[in-house]
Amino acid sequence: MIRIKLREALEKRDNMTMYHLGKLTGIRPNTLSEWYHDKEDVKMIRLDTLNTICNALNCTVGELIEHIPDEPDKK
Repeated sequence: MIRIKLREALEKRDNMTMYHLGKLTGIRPNTLSEWYHDKEDVKMIRLDTLNTICNALNCTVGELIEHIPDEPDKK
């Protein structure tokens, strides 16, 4: 499973809101909201969007995205 950690990344930056991030980056509010709320319907992450957010927040990809290994099927 891939977990998006935009909420945590914004919380580390005292005055940064989704609105401010959107104005700073030009990323659509709906996209930021899906990432912020770690919606399961996020199927694709564009590298240029990821790069833009990393630049705006001065963070690494690892601060925004986390891989959690799937649990093996139990039979």
